[in-house]
Amino acid sequence: MSDYGKRVINQLLVTSCQLRVKNLEIVTIRVMGCNSEVVKKCQELKLRHKIFEGKNFEKLNDEVSNYADLLVIIEGGKRSGTLLLASKFVEKNKNVYCVPGRIFDEGSFATNWLIKQGAIPLTEIEDVLR
Repeated sequence: MSDYGKRVINQLLVTSCQLRVKNLEIVTIRVMGCNSEVVKKCQELKLRHKIFEGKNFEKLNDEVSNYADLLVIIEGGKRSGTLLLASKFVEKNKNVYCVPGRIFDEGSFATNWLIKQGAIPLTEIEDVLR
């Protein structure tokens, strides 16, 4: 995960705290990268969060997409499981938000590609709250 990804996670979660978003629960799968940073930040900010765990990512993706109302993707490479998770949300007609990334960064491939496919660009926390 890039420093940019860490800054985005921090800003999104801090802003959601400041706005006192009702019924906010952060949901993630316990894996490396952005997800582990989200868990760490949620614990630090005392945000309500749920962590799905296991080794069967197809099952985890189903569970997360059934549980959560929307998906926010910060970063992901070409071979990222994030793409599979996003497809589960699309199958269920749930919104997928992606933070645009720099075009030459490998970690921006998934978000930029998903935006081209119709995901909603996330440029500020208010985009998710509308």
